[in-house]
Amino acid sequence: MAERNRNGGAWTEAEFKSRIVSGLRQISSYWKPKQQCIRSARISIGKYRCAECKEIVPSTIHGEWKSGKKKGKKRKIKNILADHIDPVIDPHKGFIDWNTYIDRMFIETGWQALCKQCHDIKTKEERAIATKRRRDGKKN
Repeated sequence: MAERNRNGGAWTEAEFKSRIVSGLRQISSYWKPKQQCIRSARISIGKYRCAECKEIVPSTIHGEWKSGKKKGKKRKIKNILADHIDPVIDPHKGFIDWNTYIDRMFIETGWQALCKQCHDIKTKEERAIATKRRRDGKKN
């Protein structure tokens, strides 16, 4: 069992890191270069061009909650996302330190607007690389 040595013994190291990452991602929604990336992809009201597949997609799509009290209920899902061209955490190297993470999270340039489908594919590929790196014993 993981040692709870953060937040007065309430959090494990993984919980601590997860909450910091979550907070930084939330703050990044106010980052002007990220907002400008989405604004630049806008074709018309509610329509955006994906930088990868070049398709014009709606800003939201319909989906449903996958877990919790709302499981199965309908919800809107963002369909255009501002993506770092170079990942915040390089999947070949892994997490380096918080300064590097923050510097890469809050970049001025290097954004692209991707539809959810293209973003999911890119994320899946990056996770596969990171998983292979960890399995091969090159974990940071």
